[in-house]
Amino acid sequence: MIHPFLSPRRAVPALLTAAAVLLAAALPAQGQPTPSDSVLRAFQATGEFSLLVNGKPDAQAQIFVNRNIPAYLLLPGTGSPVLISPGAMKVELVPLAKIARQKDGSIDILADAVMTPQGNFQLVGERVELTAGGRKLSLGPKPPLLGLKKAADLKQHSPEYLVGAKAYTPNPASLAKLRKQAAPVRLVVYFGSWCPHCKEMIPHLLRVEDEIKGSKIQIDYHGLPQDFKDPDVQRLNIREVPTAIVYRNGKEIGRITRNDWAAPEVSLSVLLGG
Repeated sequence: MIHPFLSPRRAVPALLTAAAVLLAAALPAQGQPTPSDSVLRAFQATGEFSLLVNGKPDAQAQIFVNRNIPAYLLLPGTGSPVLISPGAMKVELVPLAKIARQKDGSIDILADAVMTPQGNFQLVGERVELTAGGRKLSLGPKPPLLGLKKAADLKQHSPEYLVGAKAYTPNPASLAKLRKQAAPVRLVVYFGSWCPHCKEMIPHLLRVEDEIKGSKIQIDYHGLPQDFKDPDVQRLNIREVPTAIVYRNGKEIGRITRNDWAAPEVSLSVLLGG
């Protein structure tokens, strides 16, 4: 069985973008004296992992992944960045001055960066253990979001949601109809923060929610565990994530599932009779 950390198929889809806002504060925007490396570039922020440094959580740590290599770039709150290359089973320190922030929030390593080898890493259960720059680092999965949440909770948990929401362009006609909705409407979106498909589709609705603020449509998000052991799952017959249940005047009128998520504002408008 391939460990999930070593599997690009599992790691890459779920790890599409510790947040660009924090990075902007940590790395000054300056012109690049040298070009980016042709391979070690386009690292995307991910919210799937958390980092322990010397046994303590590092709340300021930022974690990035390159889906093509694959490779992981760790930016602890203090100290040098760390590059992990699972294929080669190696760990390297990267000079902070050779980390280049891009306008889209991604990270490049500059072509003239001289990395310092730090040995190998070890897989201990679901965690990746290593020593770099005199620090003991432990990289593991971030606990999933569970229970009732708001959009801000999702955006804070995973940068992927922010990136996806920004990239999505909702249908203007459907947005206009949703803004004019006369009766109170509530959506409860059942999702898994561990689910790659949710990370791809939920941002569409997050963008829609931003666009219809002030309307009579309320959107809540309910995080489910991977084993689906949640009272609402059986009570509401939820078979897959993401699933949005649409209520008007407190009564269920339909659900957004599967292909509906490609354009949730259109699907919602149709359910509401628009």
